[in-house]
Amino acid sequence: MTAERPNETAERLWTVRDVAAFLQVSTSYVYKAAERGEVPCRRVGALLRFVPAEVRAWALGEPTVGARIGSVAGSTP
Repeated sequence: MTAERPNETAERLWTVRDVAAFLQVSTSYVYKAAERGEVPCRRVGALLRFVPAEVRAWALGEPTVGARIGSVAGSTP
């Protein structure tokens, strides 16, 4: 029996540094924008993580789902 692996073609979540580099802004801006609910993000424990497709859509002014800081689906608060 083999262990199940996540979809290897799935894009990994971005860190605050990744988003800052993509947007060409400081990491402090990304943290503050996430706290204000401006940039879509997920909370993984104490860390912020970002779905690249959501950040790209947000940067283009398209509506996004999950723009507020929240827990990853299936995790306990």
